[in-house]
Amino acid sequence: MCRSAHAGRMRKNEYMHITHTTGAILAGGSSNRMGRDKASLVLEGESFLERTHTMLSAVLAEVAVHGGIAVPQDGVLIPDEVPGEGPVGGLLTAMQLAHGRPVFVTSVDTPMLTAEAVRTIVEPPVPSGGVRVASVDGRIHPLIAVYGPDVLMIVRQRFDEGKRSMMGVIDDADSVVEVEIDPDVVFNVNTEADYQQLIERYGV
Repeated sequence: MCRSAHAGRMRKNEYMHITHTTGAILAGGSSNRMGRDKASLVLEGESFLERTHTMLSAVLAEVAVHGGIAVPQDGVLIPDEVPGEGPVGGLLTAMQLAHGRPVFVTSVDTPMLTAEAVRTIVEPPVPSGGVRVASVDGRIHPLIAVYGPDVLMIVRQRFDEGKRSMMGVIDDADSVVEVEIDPDVVFNVNTEADYQQLIERYGV
């Protein structure tokens, strides 16, 4: 497996919708550590789900929410094919519905993700068997990544074998490109303490 640093630049057509890649927001987690539904948490007057959906829909022409029970206005909610199987299950469903296109995946609990970061990751189109993934100081974030269409075979095989590690999917990919992005973009809200830190930093 080959890994390399990649620092993409915004293009002149940065405000045009991208059609070669679909978007999937994974919202089916149990939120056990948080103790309440993370999709409904609010930042700057918007729920995490609404905020993420609005941002991603400004970049990608096709975006769906996978799992969970909430759906943003004008959004599309797709139940996981096999509920309760974690992000690999959500990725499997999203890739099966992508009609041979790459899938950009993010989770509902990274509300600081930006359109600029998404464009940097999804363009140019990822190779069929490759993954392009957000990285901060050498640490990759598999839930801010685009997966090439041939990665579906890896996801399906690992799922059938009972393997639920997103890192395992990346390890088995033909190629992996790490995209270095701003640490604030990958701020992950897993606990109440994380949420309070987010509110203190950015406000409600």
